[in-house]
Amino acid sequence: MKKLFLALALILSVVALSAQKYTVTEKESGNVVENGASYYIYGDGSANYGELVLDLRVTANEDVNLTASVDVIQNVEGTYNSICLDQCYAPGITVTPVVSFAAGDSKDFAMHYMYENSIEEVLGQEQIMKYYLHEEGSNGLFIINVTFKYSLDGIDDYSSAEVFSNAYPMPARDVVNFDYNFASSVNAEIAIFNMMGQEVLRNEINGMSGKASINVSDLTDGIYFYSLIINGVVERSNKMVVRR
Repeated sequence: MKKLFLALALILSVVALSAQKYTVTEKESGNVVENGASYYIYGDGSANYGELVLDLRVTANEDVNLTASVDVIQNVEGTYNSICLDQCYAPGITVTPVVSFAAGDSKDFAMHYMYENSIEEVLGQEQIMKYYLHEEGSNGLFIINVTFKYSLDGIDDYSSAEVFSNAYPMPARDVVNFDYNFASSVNAEIAIFNMMGQEVLRNEINGMSGKASINVSDLTDGIYFYSLIINGVVERSNKMVVRR
């Protein structure tokens, strides 16, 4: 049993070291993207494409070799996706070549979608993608879940920090806050889940703009996940920490 614990500790230390070699942030807002984060990107008919652009920066004092890949979880006929790691690759390329990053380097990590004809052909459908960053020679993965949604409505981009902020302060002690500024009236809620996926808190968001404060003083210290739920649909999820 002692050997098993030592082996698990070694595995966890290797993963932790791997995770510290680079950071991923949102290109426009600068918000840190957590491993496993989820984004919803909307096509509203104003253009036949959309994108999520992130900034990948090496924080280690050594060169890092990375490759990106994508899994299509749910496809929409008549749409195409491309993945970019420093440079963009043709639709249909699911794994990029290895890209070398020198210490301190910063490069774009981006996901693009496009639809072939008119938005009416894909209206109301969702394309669900899972993107990965792999470090060469390591099993460590950085995962981002992206859902491309097609609608003619003027919908908020809930991935934007101006529309719905990340949880703060972080780590939270007794209260966690979220700033929000929705463009239209919606039924909005914030749900908090523990590491087992069990819902532990749920609060309604009142009004189109303001600050939602949730009392987390009854939660034990640890890692939790929160979801923004709009009209019964999970639009965005991320990680939060409670620590006293």
